[in-house]
Amino acid sequence: MGGRRRPRLLPCAPMRLVLALVVALLAAVTAPNVAAAQATAQAAPSKEQVRAMLSGVDTAPSAETWRRLGPDTLLTLVALYDDPSTPFFVRMRAVSAAAHYPTPATKTFLEAVARAPGQRDLIVRRAIVALGQAFGAEALASVRPYLAHPEPSVREGAARTIAAMDTPAARAALEARANVETDPTVRAALGL
Repeated sequence: MGGRRRPRLLPCAPMRLVLALVVALLAAVTAPNVAAAQATAQAAPSKEQVRAMLSGVDTAPSAETWRRLGPDTLLTLVALYDDPSTPFFVRMRAVSAAAHYPTPATKTFLEAVARAPGQRDLIVRRAIVALGQAFGAEALASVRPYLAHPEPSVREGAARTIAAMDTPAARAALEARANVETDPTVRAALGL
């Protein structure tokens, strides 16, 4: 061990500055993740609670109410949709309410609902409108195919959803559909 110096445990001044910047950057990057983890730590509401919220006759839960319930509420909405004993109107409202949770899981759920074989047109329409509400112009590729759906009410929902995106690509999709659309309600929804 004679004349050997032990390595320094503290870095030199420039390295301390770099270390401080890295620590600050890590704190900034992880703080939102910690907050998100704490927000998702709350338990998802029960099916009974969400079913009651979706069963109202005169009122609908506000966006703020859905946000307060937390993102795990999507799991409850999916469970209600999948439960054959859930009344049809509650299942439709569960699909619409999923728009309050714009996550990849929501996108997957809504796309699967819209393209499910034998799916009722009202639910297809709700799913594509919810895609537009949750993801805006990012949902164009998912919604565009429904401009050619056999049911006019679905095409009309797709047209209104795409029109709300208000992008050049959305306008191009609407213009392309206008060349072949014959239903007057859908043509009006194209907004051209």
